[in-house]
Amino acid sequence: MMRKTIATIFAICMACCCAVAQDNMEPFRHFSLGAEIGLHGLGVEVAVPVHKKIVFKAGYNWASKSDLLKTDILIDTREYKRIQEENEYLRFENKFEDEVIINSGIRFGMNNFKAMVNWYPFSLGRFYLSGGLYYTFNRKDPFIRVSGTTTREDWAALKELRDKTHRYDFELAINIEDEQYAAVNRENRGYLETDFITGQLKYYLGMGLGRCVPNKTVGLQFEVGAMIYNSKEAALYCQDKKIESIREASIALGDDVKEVLEYVDKYPVYPQLTMRFSFRMM
Repeated sequence: MMRKTIATIFAICMACCCAVAQDNMEPFRHFSLGAEIGLHGLGVEVAVPVHKKIVFKAGYNWASKSDLLKTDILIDTREYKRIQEENEYLRFENKFEDEVIINSGIRFGMNNFKAMVNWYPFSLGRFYLSGGLYYTFNRKDPFIRVSGTTTREDWAALKELRDKTHRYDFELAINIEDEQYAAVNRENRGYLETDFITGQLKYYLGMGLGRCVPNKTVGLQFEVGAMIYNSKEAALYCQDKKIESIREASIALGDDVKEVLEYVDKYPVYPQLTMRFSFRMM
């Protein structure tokens, strides 16, 4: 089904691109504004031809703040449940189950400035090759963020257990490489955050169909490519503490997160599929 959808979009874009040739493009005499949507989020850009076959583009991309994927992280609390059962005289109002569930989501952080060059190898053609750079000003912006919260009931159970047993070393935490990463209080819930951070500079290679500066008022482009980052600059953090083994972290964070983290650890490439509308201004 997905393959058929992509093929249909590709065919539509090819037909549209053939109808909007850039036959009268002159260097530095025209420009367009573009709006795009794709696997990297949303974006805007300005495009200016600097040669009959070369177009320079600059813009900004940002990702949705909503979670793209939902998953659960399980924390073993059988020991806490046992303590409550052995101390019934303390009359616990909030009871633990065998596991506490942290409802979490996976979010991609694609807030980047970009500078690109499109090269049209064929005269009056619609096919192009694209290359350039992405850059984020804040080096702590995560490329991938996994964040989640406990229920208010589970967090209240932890607080009650601490207060009634006078043990403040009890935590709702995940264990990675014999290190505990504890949830922290946020709005009466336990909050856990894991960030995969890459370098500020990332590279891009792609190809597509369509003209950046259309002959008519509006043009359509379809582009496939990849964002490439330096794996040596990438690191994983949980609760702001660096984790040396992404593999161990992926196991602790659950199956859905495991697939994502194992991919980015092995392949420092993020695929992109983009549809862009260009509006000719001059």
